[in-house]
Amino acid sequence: MEKDSNLIVVSAVLPIHVKKENGRYSVHISPGGLVTALKQVLHKRKALWIGWAGTEKITPRTKKIIFEEGKKEGFLLYPISLTENEIDHFFNGFSNGIIWPMFHTFQYFCRFEPEYWQAYKEVNKKFARYLKSISTEKDLIWVHDYHFFLLPHYLEKLGLKRRTAFFLHIPFPNPELFFKIPWRVEILKGLLRYDLIGFHTFIDRKNFLDCIDELVEGVNVLSTEPVTEILYEGKKIKIGVFPISIDFNYYSTLAEKSEKSKFPFKDLKVILGVDRLDYTKGLIQKIRSYKRFLEKYPQFHKKVVLVQAVAPNIKKLPEYDQLKIELEHLVSETNGTFGTPDWTPIYYYPRRMPFEDLINYYRFSDICWVNSIKDGMNLVAKEYIACQVKNEGALMLSEFTGAAAELRDYACLVNPYDIEGCADALYRVLTKDSSKKELKMKKMRKHIKRYDISWWGNTILETAFGKKIVEFPELEEDIPLHELLKSF
Repeated sequence: MEKDSNLIVVSAVLPIHVKKENGRYSVHISPGGLVTALKQVLHKRKALWIGWAGTEKITPRTKKIIFEEGKKEGFLLYPISLTENEIDHFFNGFSNGIIWPMFHTFQYFCRFEPEYWQAYKEVNKKFARYLKSISTEKDLIWVHDYHFFLLPHYLEKLGLKRRTAFFLHIPFPNPELFFKIPWRVEILKGLLRYDLIGFHTFIDRKNFLDCIDELVEGVNVLSTEPVTEILYEGKKIKIGVFPISIDFNYYSTLAEKSEKSKFPFKDLKVILGVDRLDYTKGLIQKIRSYKRFLEKYPQFHKKVVLVQAVAPNIKKLPEYDQLKIELEHLVSETNGTFGTPDWTPIYYYPRRMPFEDLINYYRFSDICWVNSIKDGMNLVAKEYIACQVKNEGALMLSEFTGAAAELRDYACLVNPYDIEGCADALYRVLTKDSSKKELKMKKMRKHIKRYDISWWGNTILETAFGKKIVEFPELEEDIPLHELLKSF
């Protein structure tokens, strides 16, 4: 970056947890999520990070605590206050009640309320006004995710000239889905005010370009690969594919230190699931498939266990309450049907797993099963691979994750809707020759080590500053359907 310039990161929520006990506030950096991905990228840069602090009222004392906690991690945190109405309508209403389900193909959960759209615009304006007070023309504003499609539009309305980059961490839907949004044109035109737009996969970028082609006039494509460049209203916009990754060396090093003696399942084949409680994760389909596997292959009774960790969802929506009830009923039913006094088929862990335990499970589980109905990337798959230091495990991966575009040749791809097919895939993986599994895991580890989180962050930022990037991972441009690929 240029001398005297800042990197300003914008996300809806700061990566912190504010807690009040006995009248005193404490602040801790949140585990996982965006902070894990960005920490490595921001560590060596002069970076500021703005977002909502997760609490309605911010006092000068709280601001100071947040600021000091961020400095420990290598970046400066600036909290923005939101009203109760903004929290409800911007987050639960528009962002999580419209964009999240629509972009993940769950349009029947969408609630198209005009007041949600109004709140979305107001919060984007509020962030733009705050950026005006802390940024200069030399800075790069790096915006994350679906909460801020309109932000550069409001920066321009304030008369600001700022370099902006945007990265979408979730999928982008095809036109048939996107067109259902009443404010579809405004969203697209807002995005086209960014200088750089990044997606996880070619499919996401294609969907975005297809939507522009149908709804926005006056867009000219100047170049295509490796980064598409278009011209709109006299402005050049770069649109790239940058699959997000993890800090490979960090996970691999921790896994090297893990001890088998602390692993609770020594005589069983362990199938690991690590998910957030969300309808996008295919949890119901996973348990149904596992139940079918136990019905179809009784020889594995008392020989396998599905360890399913389910972290709670911060989104306060009725869909998640209903999902929790249905999931826990299905787990109980499966354990009740097949369990014995000395064997429980599903070990259900209904909370966030402690990080040390998670590394241990990644290291010693025989299979990691990612069954998402739709996922932008899914970093659990990559974390598991990084922790497989002995190349002994295998990855069962939904076709509908961004990770499938990268790992399609080496993971066992599954269709989460295919209950019978997933049950059979689980059998194939459990019975596959260990040397073949080892070879596939080696290749996946090599890929993720090369294209790690540092590659991701550096590539986006260098593209934003106009540098020519030539080293991109090989990604397929079509949906990776397992029938069309080599079987695992």
